[in-house]
Amino acid sequence: MDKRRNSKGGQRSRRGILLDDDDDARGDSQNFWGPCKTLHDYFIDLSRKRASVREEALSTILKALTLNIEQKFVELNFVTLVYQCLHFIKKGSLTEMKQAAHIIGLLSMITTTVEKVHEAYEDVLTALSQGGLKPKLKTLEILGCLAVVTFFGASNSDETESVMKLLWDLINPGTDSSDRFPSMSRQIERKDSPAVLTAMISSWSFLLSTIDGWRLSHKNWQGAITYFSNIIDSNDEELCAAACEALALVFESNCLEKFSSATKDSNKELKDNIIKQLRSRLSETGNERISSQDPRTGFNSASAALDFLEDGKCANTHVTIGGQKLILSTWSQKVQLKFLKHFLRNDGFVKHMMENENFHNVFDFHPKRRNDWGNVLYVPEREEVTILLFRPMVARHNDCSLLPSLTRDKQLAKKKTMSPNSHLSKARTQLLKKQRDLSLKEREFDCFDY
Repeated sequence: MDKRRNSKGGQRSRRGILLDDDDDARGDSQNFWGPCKTLHDYFIDLSRKRASVREEALSTILKALTLNIEQKFVELNFVTLVYQCLHFIKKGSLTEMKQAAHIIGLLSMITTTVEKVHEAYEDVLTALSQGGLKPKLKTLEILGCLAVVTFFGASNSDETESVMKLLWDLINPGTDSSDRFPSMSRQIERKDSPAVLTAMISSWSFLLSTIDGWRLSHKNWQGAITYFSNIIDSNDEELCAAACEALALVFESNCLEKFSSATKDSNKELKDNIIKQLRSRLSETGNERISSQDPRTGFNSASAALDFLEDGKCANTHVTIGGQKLILSTWSQKVQLKFLKHFLRNDGFVKHMMENENFHNVFDFHPKRRNDWGNVLYVPEREEVTILLFRPMVARHNDCSLLPSLTRDKQLAKKKTMSPNSHLSKARTQLLKKQRDLSLKEREFDCFDY
């Protein structure tokens, strides 16, 4: 390619396109004219001074970790990426902050090193408990990051419950904060949009689904049942669904005394009132449910919560992933699946369910590979066809009188090997037909229903 350097301004011309001769321009020109940039190149671009370059790098890494596991890249760069993303959360632009928070969550759910993800949990919690970052807790991406990092990084129920207490102080700031986060609730304004309040409750429920009821504190969650039952009457459907899921988890824990100071008889009356509220809410639209089925879980939270409270058991539901059914038999599983699917979106969730080892352990889901099918097609590496031909021994002499006989022998051999009706041709046709059938069967097994 013809390269010409302009003597003025230190610019170079490529077929009429002028490029600044600095580091960022060279990076752009290599991306356009040279080979495609790798994930490691975008990782290096996070340290660039130009904000647009950093945002492009964050966006590319975010997309790569969502749609692909990138296990090797994550394990090699985990610590550096977490610290860089925390820097963007503290001092970056709004776009950088949101992308960085999402990336930290992705790193936590991909890595298989327990020590790394627990360190990320501690770093994120320490950073978000600082005074200057407390208002950012009401950002949807920050809430999702905190919930996911705690879900995969907390080493015991006490660490999980401490984050739940932080979220609860945001949800219901009238309560006192724990000793670990003093004066947190006093600095948080009460006026929240329905979307933010929904995200807070969903994150709290997501973490509650990981703790056995008997491990919960007796003093942190008093009044939770009353609070969530009041939200059921909200005009916002998603907020109502989040409250219904939280109530279902509370009743599934079978430790109502930790969420209400009332006696057993009063708790039964409270449960009956919640059932009446749900029936009234569902009847507002006639025989229809509050909303259509949630595409992330395949069930409606309000109607499912009503059925659960009336029958006392959670109805089994299932979702199809990669042609396989994942059975959801508890509210904890349903809440976890809904939250992670919302965090990853549909395409990313399917990819992680199929290939992420951490997801396999969470949902006890083990996708079948080709060799796991019952009807395994064993394709031999080599196939041969052998045909035995009888050829009588005839004495031959090297003289011209035998030329007609030699010609007849060649014609006979050609007829037996190259004729469409010969045994060899028929055997070859059968072999090719068999290979075609095997290939069709393989393609059938490779078609997954996403």
